[in-house]
Amino acid sequence: MAASEENITPLQERIRQLLEHLSRDLFEKEKPMRMALLSALAGESIFLLGPPGVAKSMIARRLKYAFDQAKSFEYLMGKFSTPDEVFGPVSISKLKNEDKYERLTDKYLPGAHIVFLDEIWKASPPIQNSLLTVLNEKVFRNGEQEFRVDIRGLISASNELPARGEGLEALWDRFLIRMMVGNIDDDILFERMLALPSRQDSAELVPQELKIRDHEYHAWREAMSQVKTPPHVLGLITHMRRTIRQRNETAEPSNRMYVSDRRWRKISQLLRAAAYLHGRDEVLVADCLLVSDCIWENERQTAEAADLVLGCIASFGYRKMVNLTGMEEELENLREEITDASRKVHTETQTIPKIYKDKFNTPHYQLLGFWGETPVFIRASDYEKLRHDQMQHIPVYEQTNQTFRPFQTYGFLLKSAFVVENKDRDVGIETEEIEKEIITPQTPTAEMKKIWSSQAQLLLQTCEQGIKKVEERRRQDETSLRGHLFIDSAHTIHALDSLVSLHDDLISLRLEIQKTRHLYESVPES
Repeated sequence: MAASEENITPLQERIRQLLEHLSRDLFEKEKPMRMALLSALAGESIFLLGPPGVAKSMIARRLKYAFDQAKSFEYLMGKFSTPDEVFGPVSISKLKNEDKYERLTDKYLPGAHIVFLDEIWKASPPIQNSLLTVLNEKVFRNGEQEFRVDIRGLISASNELPARGEGLEALWDRFLIRMMVGNIDDDILFERMLALPSRQDSAELVPQELKIRDHEYHAWREAMSQVKTPPHVLGLITHMRRTIRQRNETAEPSNRMYVSDRRWRKISQLLRAAAYLHGRDEVLVADCLLVSDCIWENERQTAEAADLVLGCIASFGYRKMVNLTGMEEELENLREEITDASRKVHTETQTIPKIYKDKFNTPHYQLLGFWGETPVFIRASDYEKLRHDQMQHIPVYEQTNQTFRPFQTYGFLLKSAFVVENKDRDVGIETEEIEKEIITPQTPTAEMKKIWSSQAQLLLQTCEQGIKKVEERRRQDETSLRGHLFIDSAHTIHALDSLVSLHDDLISLRLEIQKTRHLYESVPES
């Protein structure tokens, strides 16, 4: 994720260093750590799916040290877990002295900044119901009072996905980011993990100057809401939603991707957060690569979700920046108008030999006025060889079940169109009449040329503006995408590929506009 100093903002550099410290010795868990921090700064939640012992809880504990004086709460869910264990016990004194049912929440989930809930799907219905409000609205109802919780990051984990038909769909929908976490694959990294000290002091993990203070966190959250999502990015997100819907039309019910409007809204906020943490005031197309970690429903869909997002970016990424389709249609209409005004079209009736074909698709003509009543034929290729001044000995055929069988050879001399002379008589070729389109050039008027020039020039100017717009966007995005905090550089290149493709299409369109002008400029005025 290295980037040259002149291309990185102070905030981006600070978050980069913070992630570097948080990810230290988290072998092959750097991405979940990055996404956990992003979700916390965006005020969202994250779900980690993986077997026991793969550092899911460590990621949550590390996240605490990104914030100055942050309080954390960690709990392992079980089927006998009670709300008291998660949200705090009921205050006996309040109940006894004031007849109020209120919980002591300070050292429990409502009073924490970072929350880790392991085996989340084993939560009882009362716990689930309270969690829904906390996750979506950041509100906890304590007796008769409602208060806003200051939870920055809520991380849940499990070694399985929520079972269908058990009422967990609403809770599952609340976890915006979904990450797979596994064991270490690389042997060298595995050996480095084995060589780590038996005990590590996490409290000294992050330098104090990098930690995020309360006033910074709330100021950043407010600033994130002001980040713009440009029309072409909104169009891309809409295209992704449309693509998912089309995919679901043919997918099995159990393998559909469901993304609610609420989740799309939260995805948009997540992209704004990512943009702000890079010091930008608008979302880039490449930021939309984060969507792939927000839309999958089961393990089979993780790779497909990534491919779907990459495909949408490649085919649609920046397309809404310029109305390329509109310009192409306008050019086609202009070409049709020039073509129609530069020629006259009329039809003529023409007489041609009627063609009969055998099973080998060989064309034959039928001879009329030949001896006998049996239809006889001559090959079209033989007929074309006939000359006025030289007798040709050519076989004549009779037809039997699409087979033309030669039965005699005669001498023929072409006398006139469709008439051949055979010894002492003339034999005709069977003919038919067809309507043929005849095109003759027509010189356009000077006034028409003037109108076309005006249309072509306006179209060319629009195209040139689009090219400049795309080139400027490319310069900006190439600079901004260096050292992306949350997306690998190997993936961000796909967004730039989409931009290059759009630029190439505009260059080709400009050439076609210039060619169109030659269609009428080279024709003399009438």
